[in-house]
Amino acid sequence: MYWIINENIEFRPGIKKLTSAHNPEVNVTLTTPASRCLLLLLEASPNVVLQQDFFKKVWEEEGMLVPANTLYQNISIVRRGLRAVGETDQKLIATIPRKGFQIDGGVKIAIEEEIVQPTPTSIHIINNDVQNMIPGIFDPTDEHIHHELHPASAVVPKKIPVTCNEKFRSWQISALVIVISFLAGFFSTNAIWNMNKESAFFDSYTLVESDNGCHFHTKDDSHSSNTPYLKYKSLILDSGLNCKNYPWVYFPTSLTSPTLTALVCRHEYTTKSSPGCISLYITGVNDDN
Repeated sequence: MYWIINENIEFRPGIKKLTSAHNPEVNVTLTTPASRCLLLLLEASPNVVLQQDFFKKVWEEEGMLVPANTLYQNISIVRRGLRAVGETDQKLIATIPRKGFQIDGGVKIAIEEEIVQPTPTSIHIINNDVQNMIPGIFDPTDEHIHHELHPASAVVPKKIPVTCNEKFRSWQISALVIVISFLAGFFSTNAIWNMNKESAFFDSYTLVESDNGCHFHTKDDSHSSNTPYLKYKSLILDSGLNCKNYPWVYFPTSLTSPTLTALVCRHEYTTKSSPGCISLYITGVNDDN
């Protein structure tokens, strides 16, 4: 199931992707919280989604407590994605002051289901003997069919017996083809895998310490001995992070960046293909510098 917005934007919540209905090459992948926010808006349309509903269903049910600014930032991500894919400046998400957000009244919304075409079934008759054909399709007692299949001048071919050596040779050829196909597929897949394999992004992050169940990984972007690590750690913990549900924390340190962006995960990022991460944004972290 996927959503169609204004007849020119497709939203597939399962893969968190916005795609142009007219040009599939134009697409945007949303963050997990942003995708959940958009899904809530579409499901509730044309009604308003209250701010507390966003906090509860997007973050609190995942064990996170986040500031109001995090909600605004994710709504902004959704708006930018819709504008980029829809190639329009039309307002698609309306802000209801002191209440929440809703899909704008002029926006058309539809739900579509993926249609899987069934594979056609073919029936092949491989026996020339009419007696072995499928009953009900050909009746060998029918005089017209009998004469069509066995005219007086027709020559009935004789069956040529197949020797054991020929059967064995045929089996050898089939087995050889199967082995060659398997090896070709194996080496092709392995080559493609190695070409596309990249080192994990968070390999450059270092485990600094483990505190109360949280494992803090960071990358020093400050290029200074006066690292803001302790300050950033305190801001992350004060956001309401639940170390039991999200024990793996990754964030860079910088003395000049006005925003702290942290990735908090259920599993270690380098050891799991699906670590279950969500993003945490904190602004104004270096306003006092």
